[in-house]
Amino acid sequence: MITVREATNDDILAIKNVVKAAFYREGSHERFNEWEMVERVTKDNGFVKELCLVAELNDEFIGYNLLSKAQIGSNQGLALGPLAVSPTHQNKGIGKMLVVKGFEVAKAMGYQWVALTGGDYYLQFGFEAALPHNIILSEGNPELLEHHRC
Repeated sequence: MITVREATNDDILAIKNVVKAAFYREGSHERFNEWEMVERVTKDNGFVKELCLVAELNDEFIGYNLLSKAQIGSNQGLALGPLAVSPTHQNKGIGKMLVVKGFEVAKAMGYQWVALTGGDYYLQFGFEAALPHNIILSEGNPELLEHHRC
């Protein structure tokens, strides 16, 4: 049975291992990458411990999701990422479980929106292009940023 729960400080190494397994590619930078960000973000002002989630199967870490504080103009919400599932457990709905649980917790905490840079995978959660809402990531890539109302 897969469980999703709030991460603890004792989980950092296991989380980093899952994120590295999901994101590592030949030539990845060993200091500036998704798996090293896992620990650094816990010290950031935008870190919300209740929104740092792990998925486990039989006491094995198999997934991770983070929602942290974000701001667009004067509006505060959340940014999603990284979302990672170990390669042997991908395409089994674990990422979806982590995102849905994160949204539930975020909504209960009063957050109203989530933004991310991502692809078509996130459309299933209600994300949409942010450009029609005049939210632009950069002049060269205006449609990369998507948003979701909690």
